[in-house]
Amino acid sequence: MDNMFLMYGVRDLVIITEDLKDETKKVSTGTKDMLISSVSQMTRRSKAVRLIAYGADSSNLIGFMKEAEKKTMFQLIPQYGIRGSISQFDENIAKKTEGGGIAIDPFFGIGRAATAATTIVGLDLTMMRTEDLSIVPGVTSQNSVAIMKSGSGIEGEAGYKKFGINYQSNLSRSEGTAQAMRNLVELAVVELFGKLTKTPYWICLGGNNKDEGVKAEISDWYSGMYSDGEVVGYWQQQMRLRGVYAGEVNGQNDNDLIAAITAYRQAMGLEKSAVVDLGFFTAYLEANHYDTAPKARQLLATIKPAVPMDNSPIAVTVNATKGANNFKRGERVFVKITPSRNAYVYCFMQDDSKQIARFFPNRFVKDALVNARSGVQLPPDKTFNIDANAKGIAEQIVCFASNRDVFADVLPAIGGGDIDVATPIKTVAELKSVFEKAVGPSLGFANFTINVR
Repeated sequence: MDNMFLMYGVRDLVIITEDLKDETKKVSTGTKDMLISSVSQMTRRSKAVRLIAYGADSSNLIGFMKEAEKKTMFQLIPQYGIRGSISQFDENIAKKTEGGGIAIDPFFGIGRAATAATTIVGLDLTMMRTEDLSIVPGVTSQNSVAIMKSGSGIEGEAGYKKFGINYQSNLSRSEGTAQAMRNLVELAVVELFGKLTKTPYWICLGGNNKDEGVKAEISDWYSGMYSDGEVVGYWQQQMRLRGVYAGEVNGQNDNDLIAAITAYRQAMGLEKSAVVDLGFFTAYLEANHYDTAPKARQLLATIKPAVPMDNSPIAVTVNATKGANNFKRGERVFVKITPSRNAYVYCFMQDDSKQIARFFPNRFVKDALVNARSGVQLPPDKTFNIDANAKGIAEQIVCFASNRDVFADVLPAIGGGDIDVATPIKTVAELKSVFEKAVGPSLGFANFTINVR
């Protein structure tokens, strides 16, 4: 899934998970901790997901942060929340016992006994929107495991089933139900995040688009994108990610997107057309885009000759919308960023404690492309705030502009957190060096000082 997130451009997901209860009162395992470790392993390279653990055990941490005046963790409401529980525990639904023996009293006796039993454990997880606590349609995970034990518990086997594919895991006496639950949680996490981000998670589970369950999933995604009006924006984003489309992600079809779709269909071995039907969507989710995208870029040149890229440095301006850059303590800050030509812009803020955090693009505005005519105002709305600090210390905003989207190139250095998460980078000079290496001589750079009175 980590590779899937990178391949499909998934980033800046902030999700909170509450305590996952055991409604059966029979499975004593740290289910929530298993989920946390699974998500952590799943985003090691992509940094796509920031998971916030919240529950009864968080009270001490929250109290400490309040005392230390480090409240940034909860300044912003996460986009989604995970809720769920261990919902099923059917013990010994199939049980067999057999045995026999012989005794010669009072000297000795010998005997043999064998038992076999099957227990079903179920886990239900759901993703909800935190803004109104509504359930995200279709983003659920309902899985169960059959735990088959033989003998006196010395050995056993856990069986999982998904998309008609069976998975087995051998269990020792010391593992038992806990190991079966860990595997079940990992399966559920892959499914839940795959559905949320529309990445083909079934590939990670050994499935393919010939499985009936996978076909139904793809069909649901395809229909949902049309009914929600997301289809054009989805393909603009994906074709931009593949390097065959350089326009805005605005949901409006244009000739550049038509050419990009045509080239990509051909690169995948489909007929020359710009139709984005279910067949194309299915093939797209099964394709290896690291191999397909270069072919599509070559084909695009035959359909629509490329316009020579301007490699001269991009000029970028950052100005306060009120005019001056002097602010009262706690005053709200709004800035407008304008590049000299359409460019991908990345903005960071170094606060009064010298920590640096990315605030554009972010979890609310994922598209880094900024139009030269209109520019972009940041923050764009009420999704987050930039406030002058209460200490009277000057803060700095720095923006970088590029001819192409270099987020994937700079991600290992800047990290995956946005807005309220500091980057691993400690100085503006070091940050600039990262972008100079990724972009080259055309890099645009601008800084803006927030003078606090």
